[in-house]
Amino acid sequence: MLPAKIERVWLVDTHGSAVEKKAPPKKLTSGQRHYMYRLGLIAVDQFLKQRGFRSNAEGSSVSYSYEKNRVWIDIKLKPPDNIAFVTSHPGYEYKQKVIGKASDGQERYGVNATVITAKDVLGSDMLIQIMLSTDDSMGTRTPIFVPLPKDLPNPAQHVLKQVLGTIALACETIPKMREAFTEREIREAQAQPIDVSTVPLLPD
Repeated sequence: MLPAKIERVWLVDTHGSAVEKKAPPKKLTSGQRHYMYRLGLIAVDQFLKQRGFRSNAEGSSVSYSYEKNRVWIDIKLKPPDNIAFVTSHPGYEYKQKVIGKASDGQERYGVNATVITAKDVLGSDMLIQIMLSTDDSMGTRTPIFVPLPKDLPNPAQHVLKQVLGTIALACETIPKMREAFTEREIREAQAQPIDVSTVPLLPD
């Protein structure tokens, strides 16, 4: 049998060197991206547990909760459609408008303001929500959102890198948490490759 014919295309880059033209990476489906987001969260979960964080919730691959030294960290993978901001707008005037009645006879009122979802702002179909809480005067911090664009080359690695970096940055203001997030350990964990070879890709 004759060997299979392999066609290779070569291009010349800006420095005059010949480089092989490679096919663009195959696109992931929504389900494949979601699976890889969860792989990234599993890697985050392992990192936190190795540093003494105790899980407060089990059995979910999209929602995690931890506690250490009276500090609570909640991490959730969720669609941005569920996060809405109701704002006023030019010419806005507070005025209740009856739009109907509920089954018990109570009047229902419409929202006379602009409703903006996180999806409108972030432009991504999924995001990671991170919340930190402490038992001091600071209480619950403002939620932090990590957008997950559809065109990420490695969604799992992106989740690991961004979530760990975001938590480490947020914990800089919490003295009893600083030892859990040394810069060297964070960088090493962010660079740790996640095996995504088991994720089936779409054909061209």
